[in-house]
Amino acid sequence: MNRFCIILLIGALALSAAAQRRITPVDNPDKKRGAPVVPEAVDTVAGGRPASVVETTDLAGHTVLVDTISGEEYRDTILTTAPKLIYPRFDAVTVGVNVWDPLMRCFGQKYGLIGFWGELSLHNWIKPAVEIGLGSANYTPDDGNYTYKSSIAPYFKIGLNYNFLYNSNPDYSVYAGLRYGVSNFSYEVTDVTMNQGYWDENVSFDIPSQRATVGYFEAMVGIRVKVLGNVSLGWELKVHRIAHGGKGEYGEPWYVPGYGAKSSLFNASFSVSYTLPLGRRQTMVPPGADAEEE
Repeated sequence: MNRFCIILLIGALALSAAAQRRITPVDNPDKKRGAPVVPEAVDTVAGGRPASVVETTDLAGHTVLVDTISGEEYRDTILTTAPKLIYPRFDAVTVGVNVWDPLMRCFGQKYGLIGFWGELSLHNWIKPAVEIGLGSANYTPDDGNYTYKSSIAPYFKIGLNYNFLYNSNPDYSVYAGLRYGVSNFSYEVTDVTMNQGYWDENVSFDIPSQRATVGYFEAMVGIRVKVLGNVSLGWELKVHRIAHGGKGEYGEPWYVPGYGAKSSLFNASFSVSYTLPLGRRQTMVPPGADAEEE
């Protein structure tokens, strides 16, 4: 009897093993080549985006893609590398005039004229800027042994500012910036007086007019405060350095338009500006809070 039961048990196990199917995985040739597999059942629109994903705009003005099936949201690509930004992408345009040199001329400065600048605010965060202006010089040192003259000439600057208060009240900004400037101008030195010690006589001569093209870099920190309506006042402290040019046949220029005295390491500016908002600055609703119903 025991032997019969053992034979029945072995037979049952053999039948069970034979009844099991062996499944062999099938390699997908697209996977071998590294190409993604898109299920045929998913409808897509132009650009390869699923048809269930629609484009909308959130309260901050950011472009958001929303999957109407899963509810998942995808923000614009800048938000994947940037901090959370609450202001529109194209936030405002600001134009201003640098009145530092005209004011300093009232206090005896012998160079500089005026500059005008414009700035595009992106999310109240990164602000590309350009500046154009005019400069000239007519300087005689205290000992009066020469006179340096530079005719009125234009200068041009391009760069950007980084606003540290990008998610704060846009009426106030604290920023750092970089600029590259360039100017082409003419200069001359007249009434150069030299004393010949042996004969105890003074000899005077002029250095003829020369032209120079000078490029330079500026790094700055500044603050800007709104004072009335869309009008703001701003102050900047700059450190700059000549990048190229400026050495003529008879010597280097003493003054460079837009830069100042070539021997100086620091400069400053004081501006009056006007800001024109471009995007609608909406109040953000805190997470978890419900908007008030009208």
